[in-house]
This record gives sequence, C-alpha cells and structure tokens, in this order.
Amino acid sequence: MRNKDYFRKFSFLVERYPIEIFTFEILIAIIVRPSLKTAVFLFGGVAITAVFSEGLKIFFKEKRPKEALERNFYKRTFKLNRRSFPSSHSAVAVFFPTVFFGTVLFIPFLLFAFIIMYSRIYIKSHHPKDVIAGAAIGVFAGLVLMELMPHLRI
Repeated sequence: MRNKDYFRKFSFLVERYPIEIFTFEILIAIIVRPSLKTAVFLFGGVAITAVFSEGLKIFFKEKRPKEALERNFYKRTFKLNRRSFPSSHSAVAVFFPTVFFGTVLFIPFLLFAFIIMYSRIYIKSHHPKDVIAGAAIGVFAGLVLMELMPHLRI
C-alpha cells in the first residue's frame, strides 16, 4: 500500500525548502499590496527574523529530537541545523500574520503559520517549546519592524 500521509510529505517539503515556501508568501503579499516598500520590508523582515532565530541556536545549543537527527537530511547538513531551539520556520511563518494583522491576508497567513508550526512537531523536527519560542520571535520581529516601517525611505 502506498503511503498516503500527505501532511507528512508536505512537512518534509517545508523542511527542505523553507526559502521557497516563504518567498511564495512574499509574492502573494506583493500581489495584494504592490510596492517596493512592501517587498523590501518583507524580504528584510524574513531575513532578520531567520537570522535572529538562527543566532539564538548558537547560544542555546539544544539538540533536535532524536527522530530528526536520525534522518539523512540532518546527518548531511551543517552542524547549526542540528540545533532545535528556537524554530526558525515558526518564527518566519508567524512573522507574516503579525505584519498583515487587520488585512485580507491575515487569516490565510495565520492558518498557514499554524500548519507550519504543527508540521515541525508532527515530523519531530522540533519540540513544542521550540515552536512556541519561534512564534514569539515572529510576533516580536513583526511588531518591531512594523514600528520601523514608516521610517524606511524607499
């Protein structure tokens, strides 16, 4: 019988191609709100959120769940990627609904963020606390960057 666990397949896809997934979200946002300022804000926001959460992994040095470390993907990747806390996927995913709160994109981005966060736990790439901390980083980064956005001179 063929494996029909499509959510598992989706979760592994997100694990391997996060940049492409989040770039797609940026493109959707730019289509809805086309401007250079939106593009710069979103690409910069994703980069800052990802770099901040990855930087915290250097400090905390918490290993991923055993099941994740047994997968070839993590055996062949660089050492920092074998660390778990916080979840960068969750941070970036939650960044989007935070900055689009009150717009037509809020609900779709929020649902997608929950799917991404759950997928990280579902395939045992992260512990629940990693995902929660990542989500908090996404909210924080979104709020800080929204406060700074009016000062962008683009």
